[in-house]
Amino acid sequence: MLRDFAAGILEVHPRDLTADYWCPECGTGPELDHGRPGYLLHGAPAGLPLSLSRSHGWALLAAGPVGAAGAVGVDLEHSSGVGFPGFDDVALTPAERQLLASLAPEEAMPWRAAAWARKEALLKARGTGLRVEAAAVEAFAEPADGTVLIDLDTVALGLPAGFAAALAVVGTA
Repeated sequence: MLRDFAAGILEVHPRDLTADYWCPECGTGPELDHGRPGYLLHGAPAGLPLSLSRSHGWALLAAGPVGAAGAVGVDLEHSSGVGFPGFDDVALTPAERQLLASLAPEEAMPWRAAAWARKEALLKARGTGLRVEAAAVEAFAEPADGTVLIDLDTVALGLPAGFAAALAVVGTA
């Protein structure tokens, strides 16, 4: 799916692309199956910032401009995935836990899903992923590094109820 998406943007045949993931710990290469997704086009980097997220049978893809410096991160989260015991302790900052306590019970799960989607999108775009403690990342603060963080309209995306989605853009992507 991601290869077809990238090929469409690059206006090439999918078979012309070779997977080329990048991980800050493991490096880059076609043998990797984790990290920031990317592709080689005829052996050279395609220059297309990409991100992918899956949740409950749905997928969300994002791409930045071809050849742009920077990165994108997208995340899709269903509210049913954020209600387990201990989630708040491992995923939310003290300020976020305080804000959560002020919400009506029916708002709590959608808010948690939105907070998690924002954190994951940020961490993907920054290239750190969950090697950074999620409870140390402020989901609703203005990022100090110039990252743009957008809550996506899941209804406009055609997703069923219960989903939250976010897009982060770092640099000029």
